[in-house]
Amino acid sequence: MSSKVTQEFEESGRSVGLVVLLHAYTLSPESLIYVRNIVRTTLPDADIFTPHLPASTFSLANPVAVVCDLMDKIDAYWDKQKYENIIIVGHSLGALLGRKLYIYACGETPEAPFEVGVHNRIKRDWAEKVDRIILLAGMNRGWSISHHMSIPKAITFTLGAALGEVITWIKKRRPLILSIRRGAPFLTNLRIQWLAMRRATLSSRAGHAITIQLLGSIDDCVGPEDNIDLVSGADFVYIDVGKSGHANIIDMDTSTVGQERKQKFILALTANRQVLDNHCVLPQDTELLTKRTDVTDVIFVMHGIRDLGYWTHKIARRVKSLGKVNHRVFETETSSYGYFPMLSFLFPWRRRAKVEWLMDQYAEGLAQYPNATFSYIGHSHGTYLLAKALKDYPCCRFKHVVFAGSVVRTDYDWSNHLKTGRVKGILNYVATADWVVAWFPNALQMLGFQDLGSAGHRGFDSDKPNQIRYVKGAHSAALNEDNWDAIASFVIYGTPVNPPNKIIESKQAVWVSLPSRVAPLIWLGMALFLLWLGSMLLPGLTPDQWKKTLIFLFYLYGIYLALTKL
Repeated sequence: MSSKVTQEFEESGRSVGLVVLLHAYTLSPESLIYVRNIVRTTLPDADIFTPHLPASTFSLANPVAVVCDLMDKIDAYWDKQKYENIIIVGHSLGALLGRKLYIYACGETPEAPFEVGVHNRIKRDWAEKVDRIILLAGMNRGWSISHHMSIPKAITFTLGAALGEVITWIKKRRPLILSIRRGAPFLTNLRIQWLAMRRATLSSRAGHAITIQLLGSIDDCVGPEDNIDLVSGADFVYIDVGKSGHANIIDMDTSTVGQERKQKFILALTANRQVLDNHCVLPQDTELLTKRTDVTDVIFVMHGIRDLGYWTHKIARRVKSLGKVNHRVFETETSSYGYFPMLSFLFPWRRRAKVEWLMDQYAEGLAQYPNATFSYIGHSHGTYLLAKALKDYPCCRFKHVVFAGSVVRTDYDWSNHLKTGRVKGILNYVATADWVVAWFPNALQMLGFQDLGSAGHRGFDSDKPNQIRYVKGAHSAALNEDNWDAIASFVIYGTPVNPPNKIIESKQAVWVSLPSRVAPLIWLGMALFLLWLGSMLLPGLTPDQWKKTLIFLFYLYGIYLALTKL
Protein backbone atom coordinates (compact mmCIF):
# COMPACT_ATOMS: atom_id res chain seq x y z
CA MET A 1 0.00 0.00 0.00
CA SER A 2 1.16 3.52 -0.78
CA SER A 3 2.30 5.83 2.01
CA LYS A 4 1.01 8.85 0.11
CA VAL A 5 -1.41 11.32 1.71
CA THR A 6 -4.50 12.59 -0.11
CA GLN A 7 -5.10 16.31 0.36
CA GLU A 8 -8.26 17.90 1.72
CA PHE A 9 -7.66 21.63 2.07
CA GLU A 10 -10.15 24.29 3.11
CA GLU A 11 -9.09 27.91 2.63
CA SER A 12 -10.49 30.72 4.78
CA GLY A 13 -10.95 34.35 3.89
CA ARG A 14 -7.76 35.80 5.39
CA SER A 15 -5.61 32.64 5.80
CA VAL A 16 -3.91 33.98 8.92
CA GLY A 17 -3.34 30.56 10.45
CA LEU A 18 -3.22 26.88 9.52
CA VAL A 19 -4.82 24.01 11.44
CA VAL A 20 -3.76 20.47 10.56
CA LEU A 21 -6.29 17.75 11.49
CA LEU A 22 -5.04 14.13 11.45
CA HIS A 23 -7.53 11.28 11.80
CA ALA A 24 -7.22 7.93 13.54
CA TYR A 25 -6.38 4.43 12.33
CA THR A 26 -9.13 2.90 10.09
CA LEU A 27 -11.00 6.24 10.03
CA SER A 28 -11.10 9.10 7.51
CA PRO A 29 -11.25 12.93 7.47
CA GLU A 30 -15.04 12.64 7.77
CA SER A 31 -14.58 11.27 11.31
CA LEU A 32 -13.29 14.73 12.34
CA ILE A 33 -16.34 16.61 11.06
CA TYR A 34 -17.27 17.96 14.53
CA VAL A 35 -13.66 18.95 15.20
CA ARG A 36 -13.40 20.69 11.84
CA ASN A 37 -16.65 22.61 12.37
CA ILE A 38 -15.47 23.84 15.77
CA VAL A 39 -12.14 24.96 14.29
CA ARG A 40 -13.95 26.75 11.46
CA THR A 41 -16.20 28.62 13.94
CA THR A 42 -13.58 29.34 16.60
CA LEU A 43 -10.74 30.26 14.24
CA PRO A 44 -12.51 31.72 11.18
CA ASP A 45 -9.28 33.10 9.70
CA ALA A 46 -7.46 29.76 9.67
CA ASP A 47 -7.02 27.43 6.71
CA ILE A 48 -7.79 23.79 7.54
CA PHE A 49 -5.73 20.89 6.20
CA THR A 50 -7.46 17.53 6.81
CA PRO A 51 -5.51 14.91 4.84
CA HIS A 52 -6.77 11.43 4.08
CA LEU A 53 -4.11 9.23 5.64
CA PRO A 54 -3.28 5.74 4.29
CA ALA A 55 -4.48 4.15 7.53
CA SER A 56 -6.92 1.42 6.54
CA THR A 57 -7.16 -1.79 8.56
CA PHE A 58 -4.54 -3.67 6.55
CA SER A 59 -2.41 -0.66 5.67
CA LEU A 60 1.27 -1.39 5.08
CA ALA A 61 2.12 2.30 4.91
CA ASN A 62 5.44 3.34 6.41
CA PRO A 63 4.62 5.99 9.04
CA VAL A 64 7.94 7.75 8.42
CA ALA A 65 7.02 8.12 4.73
CA VAL A 66 3.53 9.32 5.68
CA VAL A 67 4.97 12.07 7.88
CA CYS A 68 7.46 13.07 5.18
CA ASP A 69 4.58 13.40 2.73
CA LEU A 70 2.70 15.58 5.21
CA MET A 71 5.82 17.73 5.56
CA ASP A 72 6.02 18.25 1.80
CA LYS A 73 2.41 19.36 1.63
CA ILE A 74 2.74 21.83 4.51
CA ASP A 75 5.95 23.13 2.91
CA ALA A 76 3.94 23.85 -0.24
CA TYR A 77 1.20 25.65 1.73
CA TRP A 78 3.84 27.68 3.56
CA ASP A 79 5.46 28.73 0.27
CA LYS A 80 2.12 30.17 -0.82
CA GLN A 81 1.11 31.69 2.51
CA LYS A 82 3.39 32.59 5.45
CA TYR A 83 1.02 31.74 8.31
CA GLU A 84 1.16 33.62 11.60
CA ASN A 85 0.42 30.48 13.61
CA ILE A 86 -0.03 26.76 13.06
CA ILE A 87 -1.93 24.24 15.18
CA ILE A 88 -1.62 20.47 14.83
CA VAL A 89 -4.53 18.31 16.04
CA GLY A 90 -4.36 14.52 16.00
CA HIS A 91 -6.72 11.74 17.06
CA SER A 92 -5.18 8.44 18.23
CA LEU A 93 -2.74 7.45 15.45
CA GLY A 94 -3.03 11.01 14.14
CA ALA A 95 -1.66 12.28 17.46
CA LEU A 96 1.54 10.27 16.98
CA LEU A 97 1.90 11.42 13.38
CA GLY A 98 1.34 15.01 14.49
CA ARG A 99 4.09 14.83 17.08
CA LYS A 100 6.47 13.25 14.58
CA LEU A 101 5.58 15.94 12.05
CA TYR A 102 6.61 18.61 14.54
CA ILE A 103 9.86 16.81 15.35
CA TYR A 104 10.85 16.65 11.68
CA ALA A 105 9.87 20.30 11.20
CA CYS A 106 12.22 21.34 14.02
CA GLY A 107 15.18 19.66 12.32
CA GLU A 108 17.48 16.76 13.10
CA THR A 109 19.72 16.71 16.16
CA PRO A 110 23.02 14.77 16.40
CA GLU A 111 21.79 13.24 19.64
CA ALA A 112 18.75 11.59 18.03
CA PRO A 113 19.10 11.27 14.24
CA PHE A 114 16.10 10.76 12.00
CA GLU A 115 15.20 7.46 10.37
CA VAL A 116 16.33 6.33 6.94
CA GLY A 117 13.97 7.78 4.34
CA VAL A 118 13.70 11.29 5.80
CA HIS A 119 14.94 13.27 2.81
CA ASN A 120 15.03 16.77 4.28
CA ARG A 121 16.45 16.99 7.78
CA ILE A 122 16.84 20.73 8.27
CA LYS A 123 14.57 22.96 10.36
CA ARG A 124 11.56 24.38 8.55
CA ASP A 125 10.78 28.09 8.88
CA TRP A 126 7.20 27.27 9.77
CA ALA A 127 8.26 25.21 12.80
CA GLU A 128 8.51 28.40 14.87
CA LYS A 129 4.91 29.21 13.97
CA VAL A 130 3.53 26.01 15.52
CA ASP A 131 1.70 27.37 18.54
CA ARG A 132 0.27 24.15 19.97
CA ILE A 133 -0.28 20.46 19.39
CA ILE A 134 -3.58 18.94 20.56
CA LEU A 135 -3.70 15.19 21.13
CA LEU A 136 -7.15 13.58 21.22
CA ALA A 137 -6.83 10.21 22.98
CA GLY A 138 -3.23 10.07 21.76
CA MET A 139 -1.62 6.71 22.39
CA ASN A 140 1.65 8.38 23.29
CA ARG A 141 3.46 5.18 24.28
CA GLY A 142 1.73 3.16 21.59
CA TRP A 143 -0.75 0.39 22.24
CA SER A 144 -0.27 -2.76 24.26
CA ILE A 145 -2.54 -5.60 25.32
CA SER A 146 -3.30 -5.10 29.00
CA HIS A 147 -5.84 -5.78 31.74
CA HIS A 148 -7.41 -2.38 31.04
CA MET A 149 -9.00 -3.82 27.90
CA SER A 150 -12.27 -5.66 27.86
CA ILE A 151 -11.98 -9.37 27.06
CA PRO A 152 -13.43 -8.99 23.52
CA LYS A 153 -11.05 -6.09 22.87
CA ALA A 154 -8.08 -8.08 24.21
CA ILE A 155 -8.98 -11.04 21.99
CA THR A 156 -9.33 -8.77 18.97
CA PHE A 157 -5.96 -7.13 19.58
CA THR A 158 -4.26 -10.48 20.23
CA LEU A 159 -5.58 -12.05 17.03
CA GLY A 160 -4.89 -8.85 15.10
CA ALA A 161 -1.29 -8.74 16.31
CA ALA A 162 -0.80 -12.38 15.30
CA LEU A 163 -2.25 -11.68 11.85
CA GLY A 164 0.00 -8.63 11.58
CA GLU A 165 3.07 -10.75 12.24
CA VAL A 166 1.99 -13.21 9.54
CA ILE A 167 1.54 -10.32 7.10
CA THR A 168 4.99 -9.02 8.05
CA TRP A 169 6.52 -12.43 7.32
CA ILE A 170 4.75 -12.77 3.96
CA LYS A 171 4.98 -9.19 2.69
CA LYS A 172 8.32 -8.31 4.29
CA ARG A 173 6.67 -5.05 5.34
CA ARG A 174 5.24 -4.18 8.70
CA PRO A 175 1.54 -3.30 8.98
CA LEU A 176 0.97 0.27 10.11
CA ILE A 177 -0.76 -0.84 13.30
CA LEU A 178 2.35 -2.77 14.45
CA SER A 179 4.48 0.32 13.84
CA ILE A 180 2.68 2.07 16.69
CA ARG A 181 2.82 -0.77 19.21
CA ARG A 182 4.59 0.12 22.44
CA GLY A 183 8.37 -0.06 21.94
CA ALA A 184 8.19 -0.27 18.11
CA PRO A 185 10.99 1.61 16.27
CA PHE A 186 8.79 4.42 14.93
CA LEU A 187 7.34 5.06 18.37
CA THR A 188 10.48 4.78 20.48
CA ASN A 189 12.47 6.90 18.06
CA LEU A 190 9.68 9.50 18.30
CA ARG A 191 9.91 9.62 22.09
CA ILE A 192 13.70 9.91 22.08
CA GLN A 193 13.69 12.49 19.28
CA TRP A 194 11.13 14.53 21.20
CA LEU A 195 13.44 14.70 24.23
CA ALA A 196 16.38 15.67 22.02
CA MET A 197 14.28 18.29 20.24
CA ARG A 198 13.29 19.92 23.52
CA ARG A 199 16.91 20.09 24.67
CA ALA A 200 18.31 21.27 21.33
CA THR A 201 15.84 24.13 20.89
CA LEU A 202 16.05 25.79 24.31
CA SER A 203 17.02 29.13 22.76
CA SER A 204 14.44 29.22 19.97
CA ARG A 205 10.67 29.16 19.59
CA ALA A 206 10.77 25.99 17.52
CA GLY A 207 10.47 22.83 19.56
CA HIS A 208 8.46 24.35 22.39
CA ALA A 209 4.88 24.34 21.19
CA ILE A 210 2.33 23.78 23.95
CA THR A 211 1.23 20.14 23.86
CA ILE A 212 -2.25 19.43 25.23
CA GLN A 213 -3.58 15.91 25.71
CA LEU A 214 -7.33 15.36 26.06
CA LEU A 215 -7.79 12.14 28.00
CA GLY A 216 -10.96 10.07 27.77
CA SER A 217 -12.10 8.87 31.18
CA ILE A 218 -13.34 5.47 29.94
CA ASP A 219 -10.74 4.55 27.31
CA ASP A 220 -10.78 0.72 27.06
CA CYS A 221 -8.65 0.69 23.92
CA VAL A 222 -5.48 2.23 25.32
CA GLY A 223 -4.56 1.95 29.00
CA PRO A 224 -3.56 4.96 31.14
CA GLU A 225 0.11 3.92 31.03
CA ASP A 226 0.01 4.11 27.22
CA ASN A 227 -2.00 7.33 27.01
CA ILE A 228 0.38 9.26 29.25
CA ASP A 229 4.01 9.36 28.18
CA LEU A 230 6.02 9.85 31.35
CA VAL A 231 9.18 10.06 29.26
CA SER A 232 8.63 12.72 26.62
CA GLY A 233 5.33 14.05 27.92
CA ALA A 234 6.45 15.43 31.27
CA ASP A 235 5.59 18.97 30.19
CA PHE A 236 2.29 18.14 28.48
CA VAL A 237 -0.97 19.64 29.66
CA TYR A 238 -3.34 16.78 30.52
CA ILE A 239 -7.07 17.57 30.50
CA ASP A 240 -9.63 14.98 31.49
CA VAL A 241 -12.72 14.61 29.29
CA GLY A 242 -15.52 12.91 31.21
CA LYS A 243 -17.65 10.04 29.88
CA SER A 244 -15.45 9.74 26.80
CA GLY A 245 -13.60 6.81 25.29
CA HIS A 246 -10.86 6.39 22.73
CA ALA A 247 -13.17 6.53 19.73
CA ASN A 248 -15.94 8.92 20.77
CA ILE A 249 -13.78 11.67 22.22
CA ILE A 250 -14.13 13.37 18.81
CA ASP A 251 -17.96 13.20 18.86
CA MET A 252 -18.65 16.81 19.84
CA ASP A 253 -22.33 16.85 18.94
CA THR A 254 -25.27 18.63 20.59
CA SER A 255 -25.70 16.11 23.40
CA THR A 256 -24.69 17.06 26.94
CA VAL A 257 -21.57 14.90 26.79
CA GLY A 258 -20.77 16.15 23.30
CA GLN A 259 -20.96 19.76 24.45
CA GLU A 260 -18.60 19.03 27.35
CA ARG A 261 -16.11 17.57 24.89
CA LYS A 262 -16.55 20.62 22.70
CA GLN A 263 -15.78 23.02 25.56
CA LYS A 264 -12.66 21.06 26.51
CA PHE A 265 -11.49 21.11 22.91
CA ILE A 266 -12.10 24.87 22.55
CA LEU A 267 -10.12 25.34 25.78
CA ALA A 268 -7.22 23.39 24.27
CA LEU A 269 -7.56 25.30 21.01
CA THR A 270 -7.55 28.84 22.42
CA ALA A 271 -6.42 29.12 26.05
CA ASN A 272 -2.98 30.37 27.06
CA ARG A 273 -0.51 28.27 29.02
CA GLN A 274 -1.47 29.63 32.43
CA VAL A 275 -5.16 28.85 31.95
CA LEU A 276 -4.33 25.40 30.57
CA ASP A 277 -2.10 24.62 33.55
CA ASN A 278 -4.99 25.46 35.88
CA HIS A 279 -7.04 22.75 34.15
CA CYS A 280 -4.23 20.20 34.01
CA VAL A 281 -4.96 17.04 36.01
CA LEU A 282 -2.91 13.84 36.01
CA PRO A 283 -4.65 10.59 36.96
CA GLN A 284 -4.17 9.87 40.66
CA ASP A 285 -2.11 6.72 40.01
CA THR A 286 0.31 8.51 37.67
CA GLU A 287 3.66 9.84 38.82
CA LEU A 288 6.11 11.63 36.55
CA LEU A 289 9.65 10.27 36.46
CA THR A 290 12.08 11.95 38.84
CA LYS A 291 15.10 13.25 36.94
CA ARG A 292 18.54 12.33 38.29
CA THR A 293 20.93 14.85 36.79
CA ASP A 294 23.78 13.64 39.04
CA VAL A 295 24.00 10.21 37.38
CA THR A 296 26.92 9.97 34.95
CA ASP A 297 26.55 6.37 33.76
CA VAL A 298 23.68 3.93 33.31
CA ILE A 299 24.47 0.25 32.74
CA PHE A 300 21.91 -2.11 31.22
CA VAL A 301 22.48 -5.74 32.23
CA MET A 302 20.30 -8.14 30.24
CA HIS A 303 19.89 -11.90 30.65
CA GLY A 304 19.19 -14.56 28.04
CA ILE A 305 16.60 -17.24 27.35
CA ARG A 306 15.52 -19.78 29.94
CA ASP A 307 16.86 -17.41 32.58
CA LEU A 308 15.17 -15.07 35.07
CA GLY A 309 18.31 -12.97 35.31
CA TYR A 310 19.19 -13.19 39.01
CA TRP A 311 22.90 -12.92 38.14
CA THR A 312 22.35 -9.49 36.56
CA HIS A 313 21.93 -7.85 39.97
CA LYS A 314 25.25 -9.30 41.16
CA ILE A 315 27.24 -8.00 38.21
CA ALA A 316 25.43 -4.66 38.48
CA ARG A 317 26.56 -4.33 42.09
CA ARG A 318 30.16 -5.04 41.05
CA VAL A 319 30.03 -2.32 38.40
CA LYS A 320 28.63 0.17 40.91
CA SER A 321 31.30 -0.62 43.51
CA LEU A 322 34.16 -0.20 41.04
CA GLY A 323 32.60 2.93 39.58
CA LYS A 324 32.72 4.74 42.93
CA VAL A 325 36.51 4.68 42.81
CA ASN A 326 36.38 6.82 39.67
CA HIS A 327 34.07 9.40 41.29
CA ARG A 328 31.28 8.71 38.85
CA VAL A 329 27.67 8.04 39.76
CA PHE A 330 26.41 4.77 38.31
CA GLU A 331 22.88 3.45 38.06
CA THR A 332 21.98 0.06 36.63
CA GLU A 333 18.97 -1.28 34.74
CA THR A 334 18.44 -4.94 35.50
CA SER A 335 14.73 -5.26 34.76
CA SER A 336 13.77 -8.68 33.45
CA TYR A 337 11.64 -9.34 30.38
CA GLY A 338 10.63 -12.59 32.05
CA TYR A 339 11.40 -16.21 31.41
CA PHE A 340 11.86 -16.71 27.67
CA PRO A 341 11.64 -20.39 26.58
CA MET A 342 13.57 -21.90 23.69
CA LEU A 343 10.56 -22.27 21.38
CA SER A 344 9.61 -18.58 21.74
CA PHE A 345 13.22 -17.65 20.99
CA LEU A 346 12.91 -19.24 17.54
CA PHE A 347 10.02 -16.97 16.50
CA PRO A 348 11.19 -13.58 15.11
CA TRP A 349 8.03 -11.81 16.29
CA ARG A 350 8.56 -12.98 19.87
CA ARG A 351 12.16 -11.79 19.80
CA ARG A 352 11.01 -8.48 18.29
CA ALA A 353 8.56 -7.99 21.16
CA LYS A 354 11.45 -8.26 23.64
CA VAL A 355 13.48 -5.73 21.65
CA GLU A 356 10.52 -3.36 21.86
CA TRP A 357 10.39 -3.94 25.60
CA LEU A 358 14.10 -3.12 25.90
CA MET A 359 13.76 0.11 23.94
CA ASP A 360 10.80 1.21 26.03
CA GLN A 361 13.08 0.82 29.08
CA TYR A 362 15.84 2.71 27.28
CA ALA A 363 13.56 5.66 26.48
CA GLU A 364 12.55 5.91 30.13
CA GLY A 365 16.20 5.81 31.14
CA LEU A 366 17.05 8.71 28.84
CA ALA A 367 14.36 10.83 30.46
CA GLN A 368 15.27 9.88 34.01
CA TYR A 369 19.05 10.26 33.57
CA PRO A 370 19.44 13.13 31.05
CA ASN A 371 23.18 13.64 31.64
CA ALA A 372 24.25 10.00 31.64
CA THR A 373 25.98 7.85 29.05
CA PHE A 374 24.65 4.33 28.62
CA SER A 375 26.56 1.03 28.42
CA TYR A 376 25.39 -2.55 28.06
CA ILE A 377 26.16 -6.05 29.31
CA GLY A 378 24.24 -8.83 27.57
CA HIS A 379 24.18 -12.60 27.72
CA SER A 380 22.67 -14.93 25.11
CA HIS A 381 19.37 -13.45 23.96
CA GLY A 382 20.37 -10.24 25.73
CA THR A 383 23.08 -9.81 23.06
CA TYR A 384 20.50 -10.17 20.29
CA LEU A 385 18.30 -7.51 21.88
CA LEU A 386 21.00 -4.86 21.62
CA ALA A 387 22.24 -5.86 18.15
CA LYS A 388 18.68 -5.68 16.80
CA ALA A 389 18.01 -2.39 18.60
CA LEU A 390 21.13 -0.78 17.12
CA LYS A 391 19.97 -1.87 13.67
CA ASP A 392 16.33 -0.74 13.92
CA TYR A 393 16.52 2.29 16.24
CA PRO A 394 18.84 5.05 14.97
CA CYS A 395 18.38 6.96 18.23
CA CYS A 396 19.80 4.11 20.28
CA ARG A 397 23.41 4.49 21.46
CA PHE A 398 25.53 2.66 24.04
CA LYS A 399 29.09 3.62 24.94
CA HIS A 400 30.63 0.30 25.98
CA VAL A 401 29.11 -3.08 25.11
CA VAL A 402 29.95 -6.49 26.60
CA PHE A 403 28.62 -9.70 25.02
CA ALA A 404 28.75 -13.17 26.58
CA GLY A 405 27.30 -16.30 24.98
CA SER A 406 26.33 -14.14 22.00
CA VAL A 407 23.68 -15.37 19.55
CA VAL A 408 24.37 -12.52 17.12
CA ARG A 409 25.53 -13.30 13.58
CA THR A 410 29.30 -13.38 13.16
CA ASP A 411 29.09 -11.00 10.18
CA TYR A 412 27.23 -8.30 12.15
CA ASP A 413 28.28 -4.84 10.97
CA TRP A 414 29.88 -3.06 13.92
CA SER A 415 31.93 -0.66 11.82
CA ASN A 416 29.05 1.69 11.04
CA HIS A 417 27.97 1.92 14.70
CA LEU A 418 31.56 2.70 15.72
CA LYS A 419 32.01 5.20 12.91
CA THR A 420 28.89 7.17 13.86
CA GLY A 421 29.73 7.06 17.57
CA ARG A 422 26.64 5.11 18.55
CA VAL A 423 29.00 2.56 20.12
CA LYS A 424 32.49 3.37 21.45
CA GLY A 425 33.79 -0.11 22.23
CA ILE A 426 32.74 -3.77 22.10
CA LEU A 427 34.05 -6.72 24.11
CA ASN A 428 32.91 -10.18 23.00
CA TYR A 429 33.66 -13.32 25.00
CA VAL A 430 34.03 -16.61 23.11
CA ALA A 431 33.69 -19.80 25.16
CA THR A 432 35.49 -23.13 24.85
CA ALA A 433 32.37 -25.29 25.02
CA ASP A 434 29.30 -23.18 24.24
CA TRP A 435 27.42 -26.04 22.61
CA VAL A 436 24.13 -24.09 22.82
CA VAL A 437 25.40 -21.44 20.40
CA ALA A 438 27.61 -23.78 18.39
CA TRP A 439 24.85 -26.24 17.53
CA PHE A 440 21.70 -24.15 17.37
CA PRO A 441 22.03 -20.42 16.44
CA ASN A 442 25.11 -21.44 14.44
CA ALA A 443 22.96 -23.84 12.39
CA LEU A 444 20.50 -21.06 11.60
CA GLN A 445 23.33 -18.82 10.41
CA MET A 446 24.77 -21.60 8.26
CA LEU A 447 21.37 -22.09 6.64
CA GLY A 448 20.91 -18.34 6.16
CA PHE A 449 17.71 -18.58 8.17
CA GLN A 450 16.68 -15.73 10.51
CA ASP A 451 19.08 -13.17 11.97
CA LEU A 452 20.68 -15.33 14.65
CA GLY A 453 24.28 -16.49 14.69
CA SER A 454 27.25 -17.88 16.57
CA ALA A 455 29.40 -14.96 17.74
CA GLY A 456 29.58 -16.61 21.17
CA HIS A 457 31.22 -19.68 19.62
CA ARG A 458 33.10 -18.40 16.57
CA GLY A 459 33.54 -14.73 17.42
CA PHE A 460 32.81 -11.82 15.10
CA ASP A 461 34.39 -11.77 11.65
CA SER A 462 35.23 -8.10 12.00
CA ASP A 463 38.39 -6.95 13.76
CA LYS A 464 36.52 -4.01 15.28
CA PRO A 465 35.27 -5.71 18.46
CA ASN A 466 37.70 -6.71 21.21
CA GLN A 467 37.39 -10.47 21.59
CA ILE A 468 38.54 -12.80 24.37
CA ARG A 469 39.30 -16.29 23.10
CA TYR A 470 38.59 -18.55 24.95
CA VAL A 471 36.80 -18.50 28.30
CA LYS A 472 36.65 -21.92 29.89
CA GLY A 473 33.13 -23.29 30.07
CA ALA A 474 29.79 -23.49 28.30
CA HIS A 475 27.09 -20.94 27.49
CA SER A 476 27.52 -18.88 30.67
CA ALA A 477 31.31 -19.21 30.87
CA ALA A 478 32.05 -15.47 30.80
CA LEU A 479 29.63 -14.86 33.67
CA ASN A 480 31.92 -16.71 36.07
CA GLU A 481 32.34 -14.63 39.23
CA ASP A 482 36.11 -14.61 38.65
CA ASN A 483 35.42 -12.55 35.50
CA TRP A 484 33.13 -9.94 37.01
CA ASP A 485 35.92 -7.43 37.63
CA ALA A 486 37.10 -7.71 34.01
CA ILE A 487 33.56 -7.10 32.73
CA ALA A 488 33.04 -4.17 35.09
CA SER A 489 36.40 -2.66 34.13
CA PHE A 490 35.57 -2.64 30.42
CA VAL A 491 32.16 -1.11 31.02
CA ILE A 492 33.69 1.67 33.14
CA TYR A 493 36.93 2.39 31.27
CA GLY A 494 36.48 0.81 27.82
CA THR A 495 39.81 -1.03 27.99
CA PRO A 496 39.79 -4.86 27.78
CA VAL A 497 41.24 -6.72 30.75
CA ASN A 498 42.18 -10.37 30.40
CA PRO A 499 40.28 -12.71 32.72
CA PRO A 500 42.25 -14.70 35.31
CA ASN A 501 44.42 -17.43 33.75
CA LYS A 502 42.46 -20.16 35.50
CA ILE A 503 39.38 -19.50 33.33
CA ILE A 504 41.25 -19.04 30.02
CA GLU A 505 42.05 -21.77 27.47
CA SER A 506 43.97 -21.60 24.21
CA LYS A 507 41.55 -23.73 22.18
CA GLN A 508 37.95 -24.90 22.10
CA ALA A 509 36.60 -28.29 23.10
CA VAL A 510 36.68 -30.71 20.16
CA TRP A 511 33.34 -32.28 21.12
CA VAL A 512 31.73 -28.88 20.53
CA SER A 513 33.75 -27.43 17.65
CA LEU A 514 33.66 -30.49 15.36
CA PRO A 515 29.86 -31.04 15.43
CA SER A 516 29.40 -27.27 14.96
CA ARG A 517 30.75 -27.61 11.43
CA VAL A 518 27.69 -29.68 10.51
CA ALA A 519 25.27 -28.02 12.95
CA PRO A 520 22.20 -28.30 10.64
CA LEU A 521 22.58 -32.09 10.74
CA ILE A 522 22.13 -31.96 14.51
CA TRP A 523 18.72 -30.34 14.00
CA LEU A 524 17.84 -32.99 11.41
CA GLY A 525 18.90 -35.77 13.77
CA MET A 526 16.77 -34.33 16.58
CA ALA A 527 13.75 -34.07 14.29
CA LEU A 528 14.12 -37.68 13.16
CA PHE A 529 14.51 -38.82 16.77
CA LEU A 530 11.32 -37.03 17.82
CA LEU A 531 9.41 -38.56 14.93
CA TRP A 532 10.69 -42.01 15.87
CA LEU A 533 9.81 -41.45 19.53
CA GLY A 534 6.31 -40.32 18.57
CA SER A 535 5.80 -43.44 16.48
CA MET A 536 6.89 -45.56 19.45
CA LEU A 537 4.54 -43.83 21.87
CA LEU A 538 1.58 -43.87 19.46
CA PRO A 539 2.15 -46.87 17.21
CA GLY A 540 -0.10 -47.67 14.30
CA LEU A 541 -1.63 -44.23 13.81
CA THR A 542 -2.64 -43.40 10.26
CA PRO A 543 -1.66 -40.02 8.78
CA ASP A 544 -5.26 -38.85 9.25
CA GLN A 545 -5.18 -39.84 12.92
CA TRP A 546 -1.88 -38.02 13.37
CA LYS A 547 -3.48 -34.94 11.82
CA LYS A 548 -6.44 -35.07 14.20
CA THR A 549 -4.12 -35.56 17.18
CA LEU A 550 -2.04 -32.53 16.26
CA ILE A 551 -5.17 -30.39 15.74
CA PHE A 552 -6.45 -31.47 19.16
CA LEU A 553 -3.11 -30.55 20.76
CA PHE A 554 -3.24 -27.09 19.13
CA TYR A 555 -6.78 -26.73 20.44
CA LEU A 556 -5.62 -27.49 23.98
CA TYR A 557 -2.77 -24.99 23.56
CA GLY A 558 -5.28 -22.34 22.44
CA ILE A 559 -7.33 -22.92 25.60
CA TYR A 560 -4.14 -22.60 27.67
CA LEU A 561 -3.31 -19.27 26.04
CA ALA A 562 -6.84 -17.95 26.55
CA LEU A 563 -6.77 -18.85 30.25
CA THR A 564 -3.28 -17.54 30.97
CA LYS A 565 -2.85 -14.53 28.66
CA LEU A 566 -6.25 -12.83 28.37
